[in-house]
Amino acid sequence: MSKTVNYTPEQTEIIKGMYLGVADEGEARRDEVVKEIAAMYGKSVRSVIAKLSRMDVYIAKKHVAKDGQPAIRKDAAAARLREITGLPLVSAENLTKTDLKALIARIEELREGQSDEDSDLA
Repeated sequence: MSKTVNYTPEQTEIIKGMYLGVADEGEARRDEVVKEIAAMYGKSVRSVIAKLSRMDVYIAKKHVAKDGQPAIRKDAAAARLREITGLPLVSAENLTKTDLKALIARIEELREGQSDEDSDLA
């Protein structure tokens, strides 16, 4: 029983060349090329991404939150809160991520305001 080949060696080289040719042009352009490759070979976009990943050339998309900001993990937000407050805050992970982010933003906002007041006194 022989293995089914999804991409010939020639196709693999073409795919790699096309993708690497736009690797520095941004996420949107890379997505376009992946769609072009998929249409060109009658494959799904997922198939092309999987092939590029196996070749170690695929550049994964940046994960962003619903508000468009870079995604932050809850444990990282709790660690940041401990860092800026200097307190152990053992139960910080029990807060929601939304509350953690809001608290961090408020503390940083207050610190900036305090820095502005300090410079006004000088």
